[in-house]
Amino acid sequence: MVRITGAGRLADFRERLRWLMVRDVDAEDYTEHHADGVLEYRFEPRNGIPFPAFAAASGDFPELRIEAEWLHDGVLGRAVLENGRVVQESAARPGSAAVDISVAEDGRLVLAMACRKSDDALIGYAATSERHTYFRSREGNLELVTPDTPDAPLEELAVGFVGEWLWYDEEEAPVERARYADYGYPVRGANLKSEKLALLRPSGLKFSSLDAAGREVREALIAQWLNPA
Repeated sequence: MVRITGAGRLADFRERLRWLMVRDVDAEDYTEHHADGVLEYRFEPRNGIPFPAFAAASGDFPELRIEAEWLHDGVLGRAVLENGRVVQESAARPGSAAVDISVAEDGRLVLAMACRKSDDALIGYAATSERHTYFRSREGNLELVTPDTPDAPLEELAVGFVGEWLWYDEEEAPVERARYADYGYPVRGANLKSEKLALLRPSGLKFSSLDAAGREVREALIAQWLNPA
């Protein structure tokens, strides 16, 4: 997915990009999903997002910001272009929090979790559309930590994860609400951000970067918290 924002000539940028894409024999198929003040392009790339076309258009419109996100071989990447240059680039790397996302066909958040190594434990945060919890796992034993008693590492992990992936019904979030309405999805207590929905649709609204230990914690979390006997 590629999103263009900024106090500039969005309509002119759109026409310039279209001109470049038509002339690019290697350009991928895409769909356009624009809103007031935002251009959004969604790809199901075989060869990668066509950065040359976006970079060329960006050079002609330096006041605009281009943000691209992609999913490749289980790695979620992100880049920002301004004035024809990549100014930020990141990807999931060893040592960062691993995530697992599952969304139902009607947009309901089935499970979203993030975890990382901390000393001799795996610590993490999990949410569904209706509730959330922190957790800590040591030597195969999962400890649930109530939402009102997290320590600083747990809270820091959760804040970063939620800021990247989720939004909540108590937020105003007019853009998110409009996009959920466009999708025909009801807004629930916790929701996956619409940009992530667009990114994960080609993969069946699922994503995971968990390793074997993380997958074991996920299974324990499902059995102990999500679907207790």
